[in-house]
Amino acid sequence: MSEITQTNGKQVTSVDFKAVTARYAADMERVEKDIHRHFASDVAMIPAVSGYLISGGGKRIRPLLLIASSRLCGYTGATRHITMSVVAEYIHAATLLHDDVVDEADLRRGAASANAKYGNEASVLVGDFLFAKSFELMSEDGDVRVIRVISGATKCLAEGEVLQLYNTCNVEVSEEAYMDTIYRKTGALIEACCRSGSILGGASSEKEQALALYGKNIGTAFQLVDDVLDYIGEAKSWGKPIGADLADGKVTLPLITTLKQCTEAERETIAGAIEGDDDVKEKLARVMPILEKYNALSHTMDTAREHADEAKNALASAFEPSEHLEALSSIADYIVSRSV
Repeated sequence: MSEITQTNGKQVTSVDFKAVTARYAADMERVEKDIHRHFASDVAMIPAVSGYLISGGGKRIRPLLLIASSRLCGYTGATRHITMSVVAEYIHAATLLHDDVVDEADLRRGAASANAKYGNEASVLVGDFLFAKSFELMSEDGDVRVIRVISGATKCLAEGEVLQLYNTCNVEVSEEAYMDTIYRKTGALIEACCRSGSILGGASSEKEQALALYGKNIGTAFQLVDDVLDYIGEAKSWGKPIGADLADGKVTLPLITTLKQCTEAERETIAGAIEGDDDVKEKLARVMPILEKYNALSHTMDTAREHADEAKNALASAFEPSEHLEALSSIADYIVSRSV
């Protein structure tokens, strides 16, 4: 499933993601069916907006992690891992709907965003429905431990989004503050998926903590790779405009890394690009040479790989080798080798 190659003198692991997911294909197919079944409503706008967003692509990383984690921990049941996977994807989808409204985004995965197609009001309200539906499904399942884990992650998501908004155009934001923000807005839910899988499997506290650490680290790695792709991804495959973060005034790790090293003149150039009304291509033209001068993108990727390695090490220290351990390790490798 994984192959190690050399790129620019560094080891890079390429992953056949389809091979990783193949062993969970039956479960993932059931997740897909239940995702569509549970957002059914006699309020026609709800399935219309939900279906439009959810059918627009995505690799269902969160459900996959929950299922693989539960199997790693010995879960043999037939339904609960499916229900909790739907819950995780609904919470993720709700945040996407809300994020696109906040960011005034026009594109999502290469197509018109839900807010561009249906309007901001519909996107926000359907996002609220998906949050509500996810908590209804959890309450029907009735596992207080899982409810506590996922509700805590949902609170973290909201806090992370507020922190990101608060630090818009803030060139003084520290790396520590930024890493905390991306844990809350991305890592917390991924961590909750892995921890929930361990709870379903009746894992020991040691194994639950190992999976939580794995999830936290790959969630962080996932966001850091996104930070890099926002600057150098290909718009067609990336599915949204290159430079969107810069255009929105989001000070991500590549910028933070640069701002710690650059000259005062370069700092002013970056601040002007973040705060100005220039076309995004002009912003990128001004900022990219400075990022390249200080190797900010390669540093960010190196940091992402460090987190992926830490994730794999956490699992290796707590679990015996198995096909599910191999799958989770391959997912960590995939996250830092992806181009979308």
